[in-house]
Amino acid sequence: MNYFLYFIGSFFILASAFPLIETGTWWIRVFDFPRLQLAAIGGVTFVLSAFLLRKGSFPGRVVFFALLIAALGHQISKIIGFTPLADTTAKRAVSTDPDRKFSLLLSNVRMENKEYGKLLDLIAERNPDLILLTEPILLWTEALISLDEDYPYTIKEPLPNTYGMLLLSRFPLENSEVNYLVENDIPSIFTKVQLPSGERFDFFGVHPEPPRPGSDTYERDTELLIIGKDIEKNPRPVLVAGDLNDVGWSKTSTLFREYSQLLDPREGRGLFNTYNVFLPLLRYPLDHVFYTNDFGLVRIEKLQAIGSDHFPMWIDLTFEPDPTNAEEVPDSDSEDRQEVEEKVEEGKEESQDS
Repeated sequence: MNYFLYFIGSFFILASAFPLIETGTWWIRVFDFPRLQLAAIGGVTFVLSAFLLRKGSFPGRVVFFALLIAALGHQISKIIGFTPLADTTAKRAVSTDPDRKFSLLLSNVRMENKEYGKLLDLIAERNPDLILLTEPILLWTEALISLDEDYPYTIKEPLPNTYGMLLLSRFPLENSEVNYLVENDIPSIFTKVQLPSGERFDFFGVHPEPPRPGSDTYERDTELLIIGKDIEKNPRPVLVAGDLNDVGWSKTSTLFREYSQLLDPREGRGLFNTYNVFLPLLRYPLDHVFYTNDFGLVRIEKLQAIGSDHFPMWIDLTFEPDPTNAEEVPDSDSEDRQEVEEKVEEGKEESQDS
């Protein structure tokens, strides 16, 4: 039993330390994801070790326990900001003007999923103003063609490689673009959304590549940071949504939000783990909505499964760029700018080499 505890504890310590390494290597970056699961493993290991590890050298046990405590504290520090124990950063909505209120349904539909009716039923039930879908293929666009009457403004980029995107809107869309910022087969969406009030905000839809065997995170990180550079250079009301294939507490997500001064409505409210539907013990928050302080939060929810391996996300927002009702958003500094520039250049070089 002692050897088993030392083995599990050592794995936990190493898994906690790996993400501290500055690299985009996939087998290191994947340890960014299971912070909650690793914290649970570390906590159980610590409790069992405290009762059962009575033998062995005293200095060795002290070092082992010290590393366990440090690793457990590090894991908790990463996820505690997404619990009600932390302060919220995104303000609550104050405006009651219906012309400034809108809802967004965000869903990775899973390319192989053919349960189109479940999504159509969900849309009919919830009646969102904006719908962003990731992973649709041409069959999905055909299955959803009946929505075009209610959602006359669309951007459709179905692809057979799990990176297709659809944006459906009740509101006019202006200056719409489908961009391939890093990889020539992974698109992102940019458009301006005009609310019934006549006010506009910029919308980015993203779905970068995840870390997995043979695919590191340089391109994913670069895509997010290129968008962050654009937002930082031209401050305006912005909403970024999509399956980021990253968690909100990772260094890249944190740098992206701080640099572009975007808020995460889940901070202080909950994890909202959207992936994986089929593995309840291995769920992470991969689907995100970030926005500038020009919006007030009415409601954020994780919805029921629709046949995909992701749960859909729902968010109600109001457009209210009122500085007197704003939470303080930290300004990006020169160190952040330099780090963003270095990561973008590194990502572009990796993309060219691959």
